[in-house]
Amino acid sequence: MTMEDFRPGYPIDLRSDGMRKRDARSYEGDFEFMAARVVARFTGERVLIQDDNSVPRMADIRIEYADRPAAFLEVVSDVDPDYAQLDQLVFRDQEMAAPTLGRIWYVTVSKSARLKSLKPVLETSLRRLEDAGIFLEIVQPDGSLARSSVVELRQLVGRGIVRLCSRPPQPDEEPKILLYPQGVGGPAEQDWPALITWLTDFLSAPGRADVRRKLDETGAAERHAFVGLPLGKEWSAFHSLHDQFGGLPDQHPVLPPEVTHVWVWAQPFGRCIAWFPDRGWLDPQRHWATA
Repeated sequence: MTMEDFRPGYPIDLRSDGMRKRDARSYEGDFEFMAARVVARFTGERVLIQDDNSVPRMADIRIEYADRPAAFLEVVSDVDPDYAQLDQLVFRDQEMAAPTLGRIWYVTVSKSARLKSLKPVLETSLRRLEDAGIFLEIVQPDGSLARSSVVELRQLVGRGIVRLCSRPPQPDEEPKILLYPQGVGGPAEQDWPALITWLTDFLSAPGRADVRRKLDETGAAERHAFVGLPLGKEWSAFHSLHDQFGGLPDQHPVLPPEVTHVWVWAQPFGRCIAWFPDRGWLDPQRHWATA
């Protein structure tokens, strides 16, 4: 899309085709475009994805308001590279047929797990547990497997397994193993203080110095940070933005001085919420200016 192709609700993307393809192949997909689309729909203004690597330290996105000076926005995600790699490996081949087993097994692995060496021996190990009458039908607390008197369980812990449970198959099911990365579960409750604490710590951390510097150097009155919170990071904060919940936080975020506005999106399917100093917390989806 060029400058002449402006459509309200859609960002103008000035990046090269190579940059777009690279971002689309990443763990989080083209999150920069997704963020720009949200901002464009919410504001109805001309929104440009402007950082094409042609100028050092250029802010990612520019919002060109019709009635006031432009605002700038930096897009950043709290991605753990090790977890991202594990997540991709697990969900690429999550379900393993296991014809020698008699049950459905749920296996949670840590980011230290070596799946290439674990998968070939996993069915045999679980078969030994079944033969010994060890079914783990109740999910055990984290760390309990490592303290087990069962040698097979301790060996599985050594291979990176942190949680195991199983159930009998339904009449229309075949025995199988389902793999999950650690960090996709936790308390099923909304915890706004956890979200606020995570957001404050994340934006103020040394690793976000470049984000803060790029916003500060724009000299703009409005300096937005658009933050992605992926699955597997900070469960209580992530789950608070699950789409089963509504509502908004009841306390303001503590932002670094370089950031005046903040957006938070639980990727890829959770809610996006935003905080503006003159409006407080809001749900952009309830205030779309355009389609």
